[in-house]
Amino acid sequence: MGNNFEIVTDRKEIFKFFLFYAVVNSLLLYYIHDIIITDPQYFTGGNMNSVRLFRNVWSVIYFLSPLYEFIKLAVISVLIYQAIKLFIKIKVQFWGVLYIVLLAQMLLLIPDVLELIWFTFIKTDYSMIDVEYFNPLSVVNLIDYENLSNYSYELLCSINLFNILYWGLLVYLIKGYLKITLKDSMKVVFCFYGPLSFVYSFTFYLFT
Repeated sequence: MGNNFEIVTDRKEIFKFFLFYAVVNSLLLYYIHDIIITDPQYFTGGNMNSVRLFRNVWSVIYFLSPLYEFIKLAVISVLIYQAIKLFIKIKVQFWGVLYIVLLAQMLLLIPDVLELIWFTFIKTDYSMIDVEYFNPLSVVNLIDYENLSNYSYELLCSINLFNILYWGLLVYLIKGYLKITLKDSMKVVFCFYGPLSFVYSFTFYLFT
């Protein structure tokens, strides 16, 4: 890629790619929560009514996830686009930025793919505890997490190779697209989107 990096800016092509991403994401959600999770009562801690509610809620999430993913991608893209205008002062197409964010977002599907492969083909005799604590290539696997609070555990789970690669790919693609220095690319990605991402993660883990 380097200085000759080319990016798609055609809205129709980006929409096609997003549809592919959204369908794969929805199918992975379905597979994990309807097929791999064979005993929802473990997660709900209730009776059969809670199990039914668990299934119904996730059935709705499967269909709403494309809208959620699009809003998330759009918000991230707007933040990065505004950072480019503010810090770099380069005229750039918004749809090119959105495409870059979409490319990076594909990396975050890998953990779900690994979970599918692990519990379908490798560890087929698994329990719901195995599913709950499945965190591939995460920092939390390097420590004794049994005595951690839920917040600490979830926060450490978020520090994994895939999130690091996601941030790295965003920086690298922005650098190639705008033909700027690595320092300026990191400024673009982290100054606006970075703090918001941290606040969102902190709030999410705090209240869940």
